[in-house]
Amino acid sequence: MIPCLLSMIFGTISTMIFGFYWYSIIFLDRYLKEANIKQNNEHQLNDQNSGPMILELLARFIQASLITYLYKLLKGNNERDFGLALSLAVFFFVGFQVQYYTSKVVWEQKTWNYFFIKVTEQFISLSTLSIIAYIFVS
Repeated sequence: MIPCLLSMIFGTISTMIFGFYWYSIIFLDRYLKEANIKQNNEHQLNDQNSGPMILELLARFIQASLITYLYKLLKGNNERDFGLALSLAVFFFVGFQVQYYTSKVVWEQKTWNYFFIKVTEQFISLSTLSIIAYIFVS
C-alpha cells in the first residue's frame, strides 16, 4: 500500500515539475504563440486564480493512480516488468492523448506545432509515471 502511494505522490510531483519547466522555460514563447494565448502583465502579477493549477494537479494524480494501479494489477507476482510499465505509458498516450490533441487540431483549429508540443510533454510525463511505478511497486 505504501509503495503504491509513494509512486502516485512522486509521479504527480515529478510530472508537475516537468510540465512547469516544459511550458514556462523550454517552450514558453512558442507554446503561447501556438496556443493563441495572450498574456498581459496584469495576468502575470495576479496569481490568485489557482483553480486551473488544482485541476491539473488532480488530473496528474489520477493519471499516476491509474498507471500505478494497472501496473500492480497486471504484473506477475513479485516480478518487475519494465516492458509492461512502458507499454502502459504507450497505451495511455495512444488511447487518450493522441486522440484528444488531434481533435484540438481538427475541431479547434490548433496548429500541428501545438499538437507536437502537447503530445511530447504528455508522452514524457506518462513514461515518467510508468518508470516511477516500476521503481516503487514491487
